[in-house]
Amino acid sequence: MKEKFTSTIAGASIFISLLMILSRGLGFFREMIFANNFGLEKVFDLYLVGAVLPGTINIIILYIGQNFFVPAFQKVNSSGTEDSQKYYNQAFILFIGFGIVLSLILYLLSDAIIDLYMHSASFESKLTAVRIFQIFLLTIPFSAGISVFSALLQTVFEFKYPSISVLFLNLSIIVMLVLFTSTMGIYVIPLGYLIGTILQFTYLLVKSKNYFKLNIIPHLKQFYQLKSVVGTSIILIILIESIGQLYTILDRYFYGSISSGGIASLNYAYIIFVLPISIFSLSLATAVFPKITKAITELSNREMERIYNESISVNILIFMPIAFLFFYFGEPLVKLAFERGKFSAESTQVTYNALKCYSVSIVFYSVYSVLTNILNDKNIIMQFILIIIFVLVYFLNLLLMKHKSLVLFESVLQKLNLNGLVKLT
Repeated sequence: MKEKFTSTIAGASIFISLLMILSRGLGFFREMIFANNFGLEKVFDLYLVGAVLPGTINIIILYIGQNFFVPAFQKVNSSGTEDSQKYYNQAFILFIGFGIVLSLILYLLSDAIIDLYMHSASFESKLTAVRIFQIFLLTIPFSAGISVFSALLQTVFEFKYPSISVLFLNLSIIVMLVLFTSTMGIYVIPLGYLIGTILQFTYLLVKSKNYFKLNIIPHLKQFYQLKSVVGTSIILIILIESIGQLYTILDRYFYGSISSGGIASLNYAYIIFVLPISIFSLSLATAVFPKITKAITELSNREMERIYNESISVNILIFMPIAFLFFYFGEPLVKLAFERGKFSAESTQVTYNALKCYSVSIVFYSVYSVLTNILNDKNIIMQFILIIIFVLVYFLNLLLMKHKSLVLFESVLQKLNLNGLVKLT
């Protein structure tokens, strides 16, 4: 039987790359609509604060599914279909159950959590952020299911379905923004995200049925057997993936210490900043990975050193001009991308100032995105360094706050030390 093109490594790589370009394009278009509809208004800051923790949890859950479920399932799958079916259902129960329990706990603590970010904000502002936070909490159990479905489909080499499913998020948000912003206001974004997540869950559920049936009732009666799914490895994976997502949460912690629109301007500047990285660095990393893997297998230190040096040189060659472009000519780029509707000329200037700071770190950021493929971003030493940097950034923020430099210096420090290249969308 002839293997499907999208099930091969080459075919999957090409197909996923095309979908990624499309997804990035839709994501950028979504941000353009955000800028048009909300600009640097306070309400958009509230959305960014309310969404950060649930959104970060969703990212962590997705990568836990890939790094935990895939290798474990492949090992079980070799022993027979019945064991595979059992493991799949137990893993689904575990992830969904964890998602529901976590959502309920966070819901009960929602006021206290938002108060950590917005202790000095008005009651109305806190209420808006809490509502956004609670809407996003509804997506966590669905994201947990999506994580298992995506991992399952990857193990059977159906890479295209998880990639296609990601498009539902941006498309749903874009449609909701266009149709209902005037009536729903800022709540249109979390509602669009929720609808997109449900559609993504449903799509992957249907596609997964072609390989394994989801039948959780018998396994619920044998809930004690779920201990066979849990091990020390999943705890380690949770810790590793969580470390990589701390920086975004740190951004929002200083909401009350910067002027209105500050968080939003960082968001818009980052969208422009990360665009060339997501294109060029990803392509380079994809090209480097098989070569470095071969060199490691053959224990060729000289070849590894050559690939390492060449990768850094190529990144510097590509991103030094981009850094120069962003720093000196970023204002027209911001204006072209966002200045319309509620995103004023003043908003452009504020966002450009943030982009200039990001631009200083773009070479480091791009090099890091490649080195994570070479050195393995799960390396415990690298994770330890990230913890140190996180603590350093936090205390420097507190220090620089006295000089009103948070927006500039926190951005630079954060991106100089990276937490990995936006594992989302």
